[in-house]
Amino acid sequence: MSVKKTKLPLESTSPARDVLEKDRRGESTHPTNCPLCGGAAEDTLEDCRDLVLRVPGSWTYRRCAGCRSLWMDPLPRPEEIPGYYPETYYTHNASVSSGPKSGHAIGRLFLPIKLAGLEARFGYRIPKEWWERAGGRGWAVDAQKFLPRFPAGCLVRFLPFREGGRLLDVGCGNGEFLRFMRELGWEVEGIEPDGRAAEQSTKFGLSVRQGGIEDVELQPDSYDAITLSHVIEHLLDPRAALERCVTALRPGGVLVSFSPNPEGRNARMLRGIWRGLEPPRHLILPSPAGYGVVLGGLPVRAEVSTSPMHMGAFWRWSRAHARARWPSWLEAAYAHWLNYVEGPLRVALFPEEGEECVCIARKEHGSPWAKK
Repeated sequence: MSVKKTKLPLESTSPARDVLEKDRRGESTHPTNCPLCGGAAEDTLEDCRDLVLRVPGSWTYRRCAGCRSLWMDPLPRPEEIPGYYPETYYTHNASVSSGPKSGHAIGRLFLPIKLAGLEARFGYRIPKEWWERAGGRGWAVDAQKFLPRFPAGCLVRFLPFREGGRLLDVGCGNGEFLRFMRELGWEVEGIEPDGRAAEQSTKFGLSVRQGGIEDVELQPDSYDAITLSHVIEHLLDPRAALERCVTALRPGGVLVSFSPNPEGRNARMLRGIWRGLEPPRHLILPSPAGYGVVLGGLPVRAEVSTSPMHMGAFWRWSRAHARARWPSWLEAAYAHWLNYVEGPLRVALFPEEGEECVCIARKEHGSPWAKK
């Protein structure tokens, strides 16, 4: 993406910023056009309910005819947003043990292969105790050659190892990812708006500042990597957040953002009951093309893909919480088929149909934004 030399961070305009300015002036918060690209609405999802935490009410989403992103209409006022997050929203109790969690039987089978993939493809040195818990590395070293890069990459959010590299996790929750990356050799910091989650993080000796990306001061040219895992969809102005992150990166640094994909297979089929919609907390959901719009003009080279993983799990969750279920054995069988066969094949043939958007953007060397 091209470098826009005439603008400094936070000085550029965006449709989302225009909506916020109207709100400050007491005008309408109904964005009739896409807050990301300004395109017209093509599709409407009405009477969407909170199937996750059961916050009372219903909400409407619009789909952009241009970039295919989704946005809530009306967008909430900033002071309304904290009320959408009950005490039960976060998992505050982080696990005492460190390292990756294997989960179910299939997860336990693939864990050593993923760890071997981190060594071979991302340059990490896996702690001895991790190998012991995973059952040893032996056969996994050869097996990882046949596993796609994606499952191992997800563990480290696709960050190649950098000795002593500085990593900032925006929306770090209870700090489990930061602990994971610290044990792999990164110097880690976090930002977390939820006070209880931030407090939980500090119990493990992590440096975590309470606040949102909009509030916390970030020094320019400070980090080798910044990650946002399911954060961008909670923000009223995604462009401003990513501008701040890019400014805080060192030249050559990497920005990684995961978020629900509104153009994915499940999003299109399940519509208002799709797990990734999560009203009223998900405000603007960028599509793969939407990420291109948001990052346009910033001094980064970005690649946006979608995840072939967990499609069946999210399909099953969505239907169960909307009380639209087949017999349980059939639900389980189809979810596994979608997780391990149909989902990966779909994404291989139709790259924008995955459950999550995965945006990886590298800041260009010699950027005029560095040290601003």
